[in-house]
Amino acid sequence: MTREDRNNAAVSETVGYILLLAIVTLSMGVIYAGGYPILQSNIDATIFESAEQSFVVLQSNMKKVSFDQTPVKILKVKLQSNTLSVDSDSSITINYDSDTILCPAGKIEFSKDKKTITYEMGGVFKKYPPHAMTMVSKPPIYIDTVNGIEMTTIGVISVKGDNSISGRGISSIIMEHNSSTMTMSPGITNVTVQVNSTHAQSWENYLKDTGFDIINSTDSTVIAMKNETLLTVSEHIVDVNIT
Repeated sequence: MTREDRNNAAVSETVGYILLLAIVTLSMGVIYAGGYPILQSNIDATIFESAEQSFVVLQSNMKKVSFDQTPVKILKVKLQSNTLSVDSDSSITINYDSDTILCPAGKIEFSKDKKTITYEMGGVFKKYPPHAMTMVSKPPIYIDTVNGIEMTTIGVISVKGDNSISGRGISSIIMEHNSSTMTMSPGITNVTVQVNSTHAQSWENYLKDTGFDIINSTDSTVIAMKNETLLTVSEHIVDVNIT
């Protein structure tokens, strides 16, 4: 083999390595560009699903604390660079005869980007951007018929607290029983319920399915009525601190 042939062979081998490296680099770039968004989407979905499961457990814990079955409960929630908060933004007002019961119910919320999981008035709600929302677990509001008489039971678990926390660690939701009250109508009455909530659409659907007549609804408020019913209202206040 002449010197020129050896030089040509060396050049060809070098060019081959360069082409191979370019192909490998391009392939990795294509895989990363196409696969990473899918991987990240799956991770985000898993985090949100885990938060949803935690809030179903939260609902059970709040029920036990609110009925004073246990004085204190602590629930651990993984933040995963998201936000967990408690505030007093939600409320429910109940009118019957000439009486009014106002409950500043509040809410506990896990937010990831623009998606939220919310515990509110004993129920669990989920919201996706831009406008999709659904009720994950029902609040304790029922209408039953006993001996031919319709009975409306409205249980309100009010959250009392105002703080939030963000980060990558594990947060604690500390729940402690504060007080409980019960009110009953003296006889058959007409009941009007007004719920102020960012999940008003889900509340509207639930109240309608329960047997209430919807009078008015907006993005933040729903007003419903139930006529000729015996009414029982129980309000349970739970102090909540997030650490």
